Amino acid sequence: MRRVVILGPGGAGKSTLARRLGHAAHLPVVELDTRFWNSALEPMPAHEWRDVQTTLAQQPAWIMDGDLGPYDVLEPRLERADTVVVLDVARWRCLWRSLRRSRQQFDFWRWVWTW
Repeated sequence: MRRVVILGPGGAGKSTLARRLGHAAHLPVVELDTRFWNSALEPMPAHEWRDVQTTLAQQPAWIMDGDLGPYDVLEPRLERADTVVVLDVARWRCLWRSLRRSRQQFDFWRWVWTW
């Protein structure tokens, strides 16, 4: 296990799992949300996002946590991953965790609800 992708809806615990797994396995963690959204919370264009992920995925070892819903381009990281973890957490739990964490835009809530 050298290249791990963690997927799931908002509030599922992707970042927490990534940090804990990274610490236990001595792997660098890449939180994709921090790379994808700009300071105004605008999404990166798909062609740029593909290029960023391709560059990140070329590293020999990593854990990439993030699921950007309708904005995501999964192929660059899935092609290089040797392990994929999908967090299938109850919708009510994801909504509750997300609500406790921060206020989000409507698109976020729709994505969590329909994931």
